[in-house]
Amino acid sequence: MVFKIFSMMGKRILILGAGFGGLTAANVLRKSLSQDHKIIVIDRKRSFMMGLVKLWILEGSRKLEESQTPLDGLNARGIEYLNDEVIKIDTASSRVQASGHGWIEYDYLIVSLGAELAPEKIAGFTGNGYNLYNAQEVPKLRERLLSLKSGSVAISIMGMPYKCPPAPYEAAMIISSLLTRQGTRNSIELDLYAPAPIALPVAGPKISSNVVEIISEQGIRFHPSHKIKSVSDRQLEFENGAMQGYDVLVGIPPHKVPEVVRSSGLTGGGDWVAVDRHTMKTSVKNVFAIGDVTEIKVGAIAVPKAGIFAEEEAKVAARQIMDEIAGKPATAAFSGQGYCFMEVGNRRAGSVEADFYNPAGPSIKLEPPSEQNYEKKQDFERTRVKEWLL
Repeated sequence: MVFKIFSMMGKRILILGAGFGGLTAANVLRKSLSQDHKIIVIDRKRSFMMGLVKLWILEGSRKLEESQTPLDGLNARGIEYLNDEVIKIDTASSRVQASGHGWIEYDYLIVSLGAELAPEKIAGFTGNGYNLYNAQEVPKLRERLLSLKSGSVAISIMGMPYKCPPAPYEAAMIISSLLTRQGTRNSIELDLYAPAPIALPVAGPKISSNVVEIISEQGIRFHPSHKIKSVSDRQLEFENGAMQGYDVLVGIPPHKVPEVVRSSGLTGGGDWVAVDRHTMKTSVKNVFAIGDVTEIKVGAIAVPKAGIFAEEEAKVAARQIMDEIAGKPATAAFSGQGYCFMEVGNRRAGSVEADFYNPAGPSIKLEPPSEQNYEKKQDFERTRVKEWLL
């Protein structure tokens, strides 16, 4: 049973961004708050597609055009959706400026604008490589791979942190499977370059070693401590002085905080928005930040930029707001726990479970690949899209 929270004076809750975090927060708030409280979501996109779907488009089991869910479905849920771009956040006056709607005042603000891609930071990448995290480029990448008869494919993680840490390794294995089905794998070398000394710094040495072992079994060569410096036609240059040729380049470009967030002062001069790791509160009253736009440090590492963490942080921020509106002590706290799936090709996936707030230190477990985990990953997408938008 859902109990609606009423108020003599309705509040306006403004949510910037309609990704994992924004959609979760909006729906949790709407289910628990009465209609005298207004919930507004602003996003410049017209539709939502979960990031993991790009791997299925690469694999060929999904088409880009059939994977977009319109965001205006929020309106039918009693959530006001504005298809607009946020151009200024004025926390001193509790208002946000959108390009087509002017200034919008708020009582509570949730910033969930994510991390932006910055391919321009790598000289020569644009025009010479495919951006794995750009959904529009993935179908073109697939076509290029299918046309390649021999040569080399290079996958380069070009900066850290980046969204969904296992994704480059998943892509490598999906590409390997794709080329195997095409009958060209034995004629094509596949190399993965990472800037860090281990595969997944957020998961630690043991899991990183397991991941390298899994990709090595598919003939994928891993090159740690290879931070890209520049790209030219068929040539990669790394900061360690190494040079490497390629025929097809797949890049995960550097990420950055959106400029509108940086200019708001919410980053405090840092690279990302700092929040209380339990409440998602920023340093500004009634302003919360969730998901990839934030950085939550646990010792030397940070909670990964991954959808499941944005989802859990959103639930906490929403419940913090609901408790305050109801005049109750806040009870919700982010646990630092989450999981994700890691596809290995041929409709199989492993599962990574993490507890970053474990008192003895972050605890990460890797479950071996199986068809069951692949089905769970597909269900993960289906259930959330239905819950949030359909």
